[in-house]
Amino acid sequence: MEAQAQGEDFAVGCILSIKTTLGEEFQAQLGKLQEGVKSAAGPKRNIRLLKANYIKEFTFLGQGEDPLDVKKCFLDLNTLQSREESAIRQAEADAERIGVGVSAEAQRIFDALSKTLPVRWDKTTIVVMNEVRVGSPYLPESVSGGTPAANERVRKVANAVILHLNTEIAEEHQIMGKDGLWIVAKPSWTIDY
Repeated sequence: MEAQAQGEDFAVGCILSIKTTLGEEFQAQLGKLQEGVKSAAGPKRNIRLLKANYIKEFTFLGQGEDPLDVKKCFLDLNTLQSREESAIRQAEADAERIGVGVSAEAQRIFDALSKTLPVRWDKTTIVVMNEVRVGSPYLPESVSGGTPAANERVRKVANAVILHLNTEIAEEHQIMGKDGLWIVAKPSWTIDY
């Protein structure tokens, strides 16, 4: 137990270069949070809490003083914990909005629908207002269920997204034909002329 306490004391104040599992890189100084810290005068600091399992690799850059010395800073642990819980809930909600095993076009249709309507994924099917379903290949003809008005609204949004995607694809893949006419080609098309 004493060896562990000495290790913690050594770690406090370490300046590290950190790379996270999400690819983010930054420099940080390790501190030790202590319960019961209420207030102290001093400069404001930004504090970032990072769980150890999100650290992919780190490099020791040097040693400094404890940046969270109770005599020099103020931490409201309840506020920090509340912000962490809120960030976790938001991250979970954001993760639920990402379709697994769906095309980029399906995700864009989902995102467009989510701007004005409540949507969720049911495996690879987009469920709108808990009644209208949009399945693969995510075309207006793939819309089913719900009231006729709701069904038509979802069809219009899906159609608008598909038209927008087709315009983007056309702009990205325009090539000049030998007679001076523009030929629109999809990436998988082979053009003989």
